[in-house]
Amino acid sequence: MLSAISNYRYNTPINYKFNNSIPHKFGGNLAPLQHDTVSFTGMSAPSHYKSVFDYLAADILSKNKKYQVDGSMLSATNIQTAINKLFSLNKVYGPYTTSNPEKIHWKPYIPEDVRVFSTDKINDARASRLQQWQKFLEAPQSEESAAQIPKLVEHIKQNKSLRFVIWNAVNSELKSNNRHIPVPFDATALYKTIVGFDKIDPLDRAVRCARPSFLEMYTHRLRDILLEKKGLSDNTSVWVKIPSIKSAPESKADSISTLEILSSRNWCTRSSVDKAEAALEDGDFYIYLERKGGNQWNPLIGMACSKGKIDQIQGIENNNIIPTSELENIKEFIKSHGLKCNSDIVPEGPKALQQIMIAEKLVEYDETLGKTLEKAIKDGDDYGILKFMSKKVDKLEDGKFEIATYKPSYNVSQNSGISIPYSMLGIDEDLMLQNVEKINGDLILDHKNPLFASTLRKFPPSLKTVTGKIVCSEEQFAQFGEDFARVTNNKPGKVIVHSNF
Repeated sequence: MLSAISNYRYNTPINYKFNNSIPHKFGGNLAPLQHDTVSFTGMSAPSHYKSVFDYLAADILSKNKKYQVDGSMLSATNIQTAINKLFSLNKVYGPYTTSNPEKIHWKPYIPEDVRVFSTDKINDARASRLQQWQKFLEAPQSEESAAQIPKLVEHIKQNKSLRFVIWNAVNSELKSNNRHIPVPFDATALYKTIVGFDKIDPLDRAVRCARPSFLEMYTHRLRDILLEKKGLSDNTSVWVKIPSIKSAPESKADSISTLEILSSRNWCTRSSVDKAEAALEDGDFYIYLERKGGNQWNPLIGMACSKGKIDQIQGIENNNIIPTSELENIKEFIKSHGLKCNSDIVPEGPKALQQIMIAEKLVEYDETLGKTLEKAIKDGDDYGILKFMSKKVDKLEDGKFEIATYKPSYNVSQNSGISIPYSMLGIDEDLMLQNVEKINGDLILDHKNPLFASTLRKFPPSLKTVTGKIVCSEEQFAQFGEDFARVTNNKPGKVIVHSNF
């Protein structure tokens, strides 16, 4: 269809009226387009720009209104003037987006003080990393690492569009609702990325620049150069061991740099503010990477050690839940390398042993349901979740459920005595209990360890009867007291309130 449109020539002016404004004239001697491109932003065809970076700069400005650049300045003829003006008005290195603990989707068991502390550290890391990039882009010749590549310095000094593109690439992942940290600066990786984009044929710019993006390509170069030095870049997947500072003090700087470069954008270890060094102070660090889309290196698993054992395992989401697709890979690596795991439940999340147990439970398959617990959670299948949690679930005539005693944790193994809060399995208690009409036993909502207390935000709407006792905190009683009286037939002796003191 676009090919047909591009072959028409409109010679008769056409009048249009928008929102009762004065008529605008369109048309008149429009030449055929050279490419199948229709633009409503003022941008020219991608091949018309003097360089690929002029095109990328125009594309950024067309999508980002904070720069307030008129669409007429995005054409191949005017883009350099627009970029020069932004630099002259000091509008390029503007305020960056900070991470906001109130906008991040946290696991419900994460305490408020931990959330605030975590985001404060993330924002420190963002500021430190962006200052490093800005310093280089403003004065590339002063950077020792950049000075070793004179051609990189010349590229940066002479091309403001390139500087603008780099700065926006480094900033592009930073949102108020995530904990991403900008990529580390590396002169060699940056130069190779720039050269790669410089070589893109003008006719291929629109498609080739979309994916992988400049940032994606730079990040890949960064990792591939490092893995090449280690003799690992020819693999399609690889485990990398980064030695602790304690075991190899002479390699401290190299270990910290390696951890920063190979870390996922969500991991605090991507920052050198203090997290990367702290993670390596007393224990080794293991990272598993695979070549994914576009043959790029992507970190899928990170394992931090403490006191000679694996202490924490994270996937790319950094949410304390092991990606189930990598569970067997992780278990095989731990077994083949004779590693042990720490065990505990702490405010920040479960330790490695519990994390593996959680993943094993999530992939457990129920023949009658025809699905795993992970799928039941994803589907919002309250009956399936209750069944997986070893609850005796009976369906009543009205379609509601009757269950036995309820407590908000799962006993992983009768032999080990290890229990895990439902929240750490990723289970929403409000959803799980939404259709429970009768609890034939106790309703336990409080625990001496607050991590094992219920995270209910509302009282189960269908619940009519609790035959046993209700155990709750003072806060829970204040919130649900009337509901407790109703479901226990107004028998105060059946409600046990734990004092805060």
